[in-house]
Amino acid sequence: MTALDEDFLPGEPPHRLGARELRADVPAGLRYAAILVVVGLPLGALWAFLAPVVHVVALPGGGSGSPAGEADHAFDAVAVHVLLVAAFGVIAGAVAWRRRHRRGPVLLVALVAGTLVGAWVAGRIGALLAWAASPVPVLVDPAALSRSGAPGGPVPAVLTSVPPSPGPWWVALIAGLAAALTYVLAAIVDGHEEMGRDGAS
Repeated sequence: MTALDEDFLPGEPPHRLGARELRADVPAGLRYAAILVVVGLPLGALWAFLAPVVHVVALPGGGSGSPAGEADHAFDAVAVHVLLVAAFGVIAGAVAWRRRHRRGPVLLVALVAGTLVGAWVAGRIGALLAWAASPVPVLVDPAALSRSGAPGGPVPAVLTSVPPSPGPWWVALIAGLAAALTYVLAAIVDGHEEMGRDGAS
């Protein structure tokens, strides 16, 4: 048979996953999703350690304000959470793709569900563990605060802090999206109809 014949003769039909194989993938998919949910616990603790607090100065008479630049820390805390859950999704997708003998739709669904719930758990755990510094008496110039007061000499005040927030619940969607994109892009690069799946158990 020549190379020309090989180009035009029909080859073997691509192997498609049957119901039996899909059912066999379910326990492995559930285990992987559970692992991803558990990973959300240390991920939330890591965010609580890295996220910056927002310092607030309480002035005599009930006024308050933040030193210059402190208001940006609220955004920084959410940005750190976004980066952590995005990295979580990419790594989870890459690890799922390495499970060659379980590649398929079942593992993809388990991957997305596990990263979504894991990222949500990370946000809730991070919010619980986020710390705030104890109040400290200080002397401040009211004009130096973001909510500027009248210029003058330093006045006694109390420096405290607000625990950081991981942001809204939908930040967890970033983890699921990153995981799905990683898995799908790996399948596209692989180029096989059966995604290079082998018969190992």
